[in-house]
Amino acid sequence: MPEVSFITHKGVRILYENFENAQRDEILPWMEKTKDIIRSQPEKSVLGLVNVKGASFDPSIISALKEFVKGNEPYMICAAVYGVEGLKEVIFSSVLAFSRRKNLVLCKTLEEGKDYLVKQAQRRKPAS
Repeated sequence: MPEVSFITHKGVRILYENFENAQRDEILPWMEKTKDIIRSQPEKSVLGLVNVKGASFDPSIISALKEFVKGNEPYMICAAVYGVEGLKEVIFSSVLAFSRRKNLVLCKTLEEGKDYLVKQAQRRKPAS
């Protein structure tokens, strides 16, 4: 069952979207819940970490995912996605092309994704 929650890594707040091994019928409700959370935040304030390892996709999910990613762009500082392997790499590329998002990256592991997002947050902080 997918989960969506805020976590903290090295003092940085990250929206963790975990749908590891999610089945097709679980993904659309997950996207709706997550969309509501993301779009309730101030613009350019969300760091997202998404786990898609073992999740199932079909054409309707891919279409919804494209709209989801594009619509969330105003609220996102950036997002890191991990668990993308094989055919999912093609799906990820099509989502990026459709959404034109430049602030969405692939990472190999959960830790790599969290560390990447912390670095992005640190770059946004003004020097003291």
